[in-house]
Amino acid sequence: MSGLRHLWRGRLALAATVVIWSSPAIFQFWLAGKFDPWAQNFYRYAAGFLTMAPFLLWMWWRSPRRLARREWLGCGVAALPNVVHQVAQTMAVVVLWPGVYALLGRISVILTAVLAVVFFADERWIARSVKFQLGTLLGLLGMAGLVWTPGHAVPGAATMTGVWLALAAASGWALYGILVKKFTAQAGPTLGFGVISFFTTAVLLPLMFLFGDAASVLRADAWSNFVLFASGVLSIGLGHWLYYIGIREVGAAPAQSALLLCPLGTMLLSAGLFGETFRAGQIVAGAVLLCGAFLALSARPPVVEEPA
Repeated sequence: MSGLRHLWRGRLALAATVVIWSSPAIFQFWLAGKFDPWAQNFYRYAAGFLTMAPFLLWMWWRSPRRLARREWLGCGVAALPNVVHQVAQTMAVVVLWPGVYALLGRISVILTAVLAVVFFADERWIARSVKFQLGTLLGLLGMAGLVWTPGHAVPGAATMTGVWLALAAASGWALYGILVKKFTAQAGPTLGFGVISFFTTAVLLPLMFLFGDAASVLRADAWSNFVLFASGVLSIGLGHWLYYIGIREVGAAPAQSALLLCPLGTMLLSAGLFGETFRAGQIVAGAVLLCGAFLALSARPPVVEEPA
């Protein structure tokens, strides 16, 4: 009975994560009129990190092991592609609209697997998996379909800019995931996330002063500032916490598969809130891309038979 309770706890946590992580592109699109990408990402990430900080400090104090210098350095390195992902995503959603971006962003599943083949010897089996090969092909076809059937409200040149930004965001997320695995294996994902969040916030701060408008929060109205900080607490703080519960109770692969539902939530929210429309070609291409990502995730290592 206890096992079943843990399973349902994980499922509920993942369901909440899907709902929460359907919203970042929505928030970023809405906030773009008030805050530039640099300021928006710094304030959102700072809000998420500060919300989690007391819990993370408590975990760090209770942990029998401290992070080694190499792990601190690795978490700092992992923060760099995370920054690329955050900023490029914020720019891309404005050009492509949240729904289309959310579909294109799922190509990160395949990019993560490709990078895993390069960096981890124990994951090179996936390159020989028929499911992964077919999933990659479908993912690329779906991505091409989204590029060649842009929304009528987005000019062609702007669409390609958005596509490149979306691919930069997906690549950043994929590399971030690889570095997280490499440098947080001993510390654990939750504590590792706290350290990476600290470094991400620290990197975003000077970038905001160099390229953004730090004083935009002083000029924005109270509601815009509330949405800015609340979105950080919700999607960065609470979302990651629930996601790690889902991974712990259900498993990493089912958790990743559940996140494939996020684009559907983003599309529904964007259509309802902003009037984003989708052509039949976009819907078909998006479905093909998501099927490809699901196939790539469902690949399993070959079973090695022990001699009798």
